[in-house]
Amino acid sequence: MYNEKKNNFTVWVFAAVIAILALLVVFYRAGGGETSEEKTVETSPETPPKESKHAEQPTVQTFHETSLQKTSPQNDNTHRKNAEMRENEETAGDAIPESTPSEPQKDAEDIESSEIAGGADVEVVKDKDSTADSEGFLHGKILPKKGIEEALLKVPGLQLKHAMEISNAIRYDVDLSQIKAGEDFKVKFDKDGNVEEFVYYPDIVTFHILKRDPVEKKLKYIAKTLPTERRFRIIEGRIDSTLNESLVKRDDVTRNIRAVTVGILECIVSFSTDARKGDEYRILVEDRYYKGEMVPGSKVLYASYRGKQAGFSEAFRYEDEEPKSAFNAHYTDKGKALIPSAMRLPLDTIRITSPFGMRRHPITGKMTQHHGVDYGAPVGTPVYAVAPGKVIEVKQTPLGGKQVTINHADNTKTYYLHLSAFHVSVGTAVSARQRIASVGNTGRSTGPHLHLGIKDPKGNWLNPLKVKMIATPQLDNKRMPRFKKQMDEILKLLDNTAQYQEWMRKYDEGPQPGDFYQQYKE
Repeated sequence: MYNEKKNNFTVWVFAAVIAILALLVVFYRAGGGETSEEKTVETSPETPPKESKHAEQPTVQTFHETSLQKTSPQNDNTHRKNAEMRENEETAGDAIPESTPSEPQKDAEDIESSEIAGGADVEVVKDKDSTADSEGFLHGKILPKKGIEEALLKVPGLQLKHAMEISNAIRYDVDLSQIKAGEDFKVKFDKDGNVEEFVYYPDIVTFHILKRDPVEKKLKYIAKTLPTERRFRIIEGRIDSTLNESLVKRDDVTRNIRAVTVGILECIVSFSTDARKGDEYRILVEDRYYKGEMVPGSKVLYASYRGKQAGFSEAFRYEDEEPKSAFNAHYTDKGKALIPSAMRLPLDTIRITSPFGMRRHPITGKMTQHHGVDYGAPVGTPVYAVAPGKVIEVKQTPLGGKQVTINHADNTKTYYLHLSAFHVSVGTAVSARQRIASVGNTGRSTGPHLHLGIKDPKGNWLNPLKVKMIATPQLDNKRMPRFKKQMDEILKLLDNTAQYQEWMRKYDEGPQPGDFYQQYKE
């Protein structure tokens, strides 16, 4: 009897152990353990790779002194600080994608770009809580250190084909190198799922609009800028340590104003040897206002420096007839450009369609490293050498089209692609701003443009946007009369603004005698 009970107990224990082991196996499988099916996927060389989610998508201001009217200084400062805070948050790095070391090129002729490991599209995470507004628009923002395509792909329902259509339609009218993180855009789709309208608005007065033409069925560009009020102010003070540090301490000086002022004055003042404590600086700034709100992007019209050792130096901003002119810059009163020993710009009009760095290729739609800068311009536009050198290549390639390569004195090389005509031959010695070719649309291209690439002596690609460039070291006789007229206007503005700011100072002190209040009426 005892043995029978003992045997039954043993059977039950053995059964319990088997059950526990079975539960452990089930638990192991459910907890992410490796299954036989997973092993087969991992080890079988015949298993096809999973397709990308994008695999089925095709690749594809007259002058007026409104600032002299009486305004509330308190409100003025508030709007100015708000606009300057926004401007300070916007850096050049947000507009230009960071560069990464270039991969060895598969095709020696494709010097324009190289695809990144496989070139497959990454999955884009959509914002689930985004909904259309009352007009049917979905809203988005430009992402930090990303191109416009990547920002578009964050919009729910917007596919790669939509992003490529938008960027290719707008790149010849909008300088994509100037887009900044946080700027706004919106997209509206039609009933067939096509982009009906796209609006990019970097500030409260500027609108870049794409609308689908009902006849041509293509997106057409429209520019809209709301009227603004120009106001002027003088920023002046004394140097405590350095000019840069003195400007950093001021609440009314944005990062851009400081960079421009220091950049132009260091070209005409030897700060390392001649600057002294107590030296004086003076800056005339133009601000724009819309309905009482300051628009980011203040402009330095004038800057001067006066010192015991440095003497007196001043600089004036020149504005050409063409807003995108390469000649829009600061010069001395003699018309000398204030960038020493700089390379020259390759075109007279600068309209950047694709910056240096990571981007989605406008034709393939794949992520690539772009080894230069694309400048949009009509076919036949003159192309200039950016520095003296010797032409070492004049050829045509399947991807780069007609191409000119120049070797410079320090063994830096510059590459000019997609040309329509050559104006030099191999062995030609060229000077800076000598015409070497004409803009074209040859090779693999979405439209007429110039691709400029620069390699340093070690063979590394450089970002042309970070190389100091100017149109010319000296304004020519054609532009000097216009510059002289603008100088006179700036000096009058400087005098009038100084008088107005002094009047404002006295106004804030309290009641003034005589006809003081008649000078600037409401």
